[in-house]
Amino acid sequence: MGQLNLGNGANFVGGSGGFLSDAPKGFTLQKVILQSDTKATPNVTSFTESSSDYRVSITPKSSTSRIYLTYFMNTNTAMASNTLFMIKAQKFTSGSAADITSTPSTSGMGSRHPVDFAARPSNGQDANDQTPILFLAYDDPGSTSTQTYGFVYRREAGGSGTIYFGRSNNDNNVYGMHHPVTIIAEEVAQ
Repeated sequence: MGQLNLGNGANFVGGSGGFLSDAPKGFTLQKVILQSDTKATPNVTSFTESSSDYRVSITPKSSTSRIYLTYFMNTNTAMASNTLFMIKAQKFTSGSAADITSTPSTSGMGSRHPVDFAARPSNGQDANDQTPILFLAYDDPGSTSTQTYGFVYRREAGGSGTIYFGRSNNDNNVYGMHHPVTIIAEEVAQ
């Protein structure tokens, strides 16, 4: 395996898994994109993983890198109009869900949930209406071991209803839709 000096302290390390070592801060080292056509329909009031198919894995090239995560999903929120729902980015590297670096602190927040996304359906929401969800998160794993990321979901206990990830509830109407759940993991030099 050879090494090419690119100047400014950056080196390209050759070989089948070649990468830019000592990359300048902010440089993207790699990007992994997950698109899952699994259509989960949770109706839960405690944070629960909707599907293990909604996980992306990335193996950092450097232990000092930051992993930026982008989550996008079209959903249908077939819920009572004032039912709040929440989503939180999670790491599943050790097998069970764990908070990541960007998870908000609970210190001084009382009983509020630390989340990455929260919303409620609009009044008049029906089985065809789309609720697009987009949120960003990040993690500083401090490791070159494979990292696996996904999310957990819950709706408030006082409400009612189901969220349909990646599809509308009604699939027999001209307004029904489906779209893969997408998670992007991007390793960025720090």
